[in-house]
Amino acid sequence: MTRNLLNGRPASRRILCAGAIAVTALLGLAGCSSDDDSSTTTSVATETTVDNASEGARVATARFDKEIQQELTDVGCHPGVVDGKLGPNTDAAIIRFQEAAGITADGELGPNTDAALKKALADGSTVCSDSTTTTTPGSTTTTTTTTTTQTRGQAPCTATALLKGLPAEGETIGNYLCVDGYAAGSLTDGTKFLLQSENGQWNAPSQNPCGSASAGIDPRILEDGCPT
Repeated sequence: MTRNLLNGRPASRRILCAGAIAVTALLGLAGCSSDDDSSTTTSVATETTVDNASEGARVATARFDKEIQQELTDVGCHPGVVDGKLGPNTDAAIIRFQEAAGITADGELGPNTDAALKKALADGSTVCSDSTTTTTPGSTTTTTTTTTTQTRGQAPCTATALLKGLPAEGETIGNYLCVDGYAAGSLTDGTKFLLQSENGQWNAPSQNPCGSASAGIDPRILEDGCPT
């Protein structure tokens, strides 16, 4: 039986998910050529900085599961045993990949990181140096410290940050997704969870988002975090 974890009580393929981005149409009587040029410039700037989420809530994330561990292993950024248990080792491996690929190292699988990882896989590239990781059966020791940068109060979309928001110690996450200030997923025992970002940390929502308070929450979050 699947449990659900909400408000502190027991309550796979990786899919790239884009949060909703509101677009306002500006109607002008003159200067159309200048507006078009400005719009193009803004679009490029957003594309190159979206992994760092410098503007408000996360606008794009990916669903993390066991596949990310295998992909990181395939490009030489070993997260340890490929066991579907997402935690600090997986976060550290993502950071190693980002550093090696010249991407902002925040431990999150934003669209730029995901695209770079897919390209490395397609090219058969070994991105990370094996010197940063020593692997033995059942364990991994790394010299990389998992760190994330909180931006404007938004909690990091990493397994390490999410684990701090769960009520019980010793939990292990099997998959998760972050969209627009909410995170949802399942623990390795099948328990579902749903958390909300508040002051740079993940916490149980003050109101049950799986009921009447679900308005405005991305349906993917509700699907992953609410009981079925």
